[in-house]
Amino acid sequence: MELYQLKYFLYAAKYENISKAAQALRVSQPSISRAVASLEKELQVELFERQGKRILLTRAGLTFREQISPILWKLEGLGDEMKKVQKGGDTIRLNAMSVVPLLSGIIKKFREEEPDAAFVVIDQKESTDWHLCILSAGPGMSYQDGHELLSEEVFLGASSGTWLGEKDEISLRDVNNENFILLPRGRVLRNLADTRFREHHFIPQFSMECNNTHLVRSLVSDQVGITLWPEYSWGKRPDVHMVRITEPGFNRSVFLLRQKSGEIPPVAERFAQFVEDYMRTLEHEK
Repeated sequence: MELYQLKYFLYAAKYENISKAAQALRVSQPSISRAVASLEKELQVELFERQGKRILLTRAGLTFREQISPILWKLEGLGDEMKKVQKGGDTIRLNAMSVVPLLSGIIKKFREEEPDAAFVVIDQKESTDWHLCILSAGPGMSYQDGHELLSEEVFLGASSGTWLGEKDEISLRDVNNENFILLPRGRVLRNLADTRFREHHFIPQFSMECNNTHLVRSLVSDQVGITLWPEYSWGKRPDVHMVRITEPGFNRSVFLLRQKSGEIPPVAERFAQFVEDYMRTLEHEK
């Protein structure tokens, strides 16, 4: 998923017409069409409904636009942030692979204390170009050099408007006929699902695999299916109900790693301490 594809998608959604979007961006019509097609292939959903020359957002398209619009607005201000960095501002390179919904509030509170702190935030499993990395660990996984920020329970996430919205806890056998939406193999939550489902002799009714966690949460909200929902990492939503799974083993840990290949700047160490204190308070409030 490339940034230009997201930009092309937003322009297509704005003008509801490929030709007009291409004119506004000063690119060719096929460029817009290819970008949209690539996104649809990667997300495994249709983003637009074609009506002649007019294109209208599908429900999935509306959800996707809602999720990516604020991200691109943030990127619009990236130039100013980089100028600040070049002038000598304190910069924290953070590889955020878990608890992303919590990070906005954490960063906001930290910058209230240190307004000159600048952030470069990425989400790249293979990258080593970071000062701090936040990531989760599933069954049998741990990080000896990492600090465990929290241990979180993993629930079943279902739309509040379904019959599961009235349940506090449930056994896997009771959701045998529900459609599951899962992340791809290799992701921590998928590994947890595969391991625990196998241990408890449960074969889910698999309806969709999606690599975009924002879209998975929205699909659950729209009653497309249910999924495994981490207690803190994915955040709470009024339209999604978290149901405790009675079978044991549905939990995972979140770790904070510090870069070992070189010294991290003092501001990054202060942010690490801030995150650790924040997560400790979060667990105490359980």
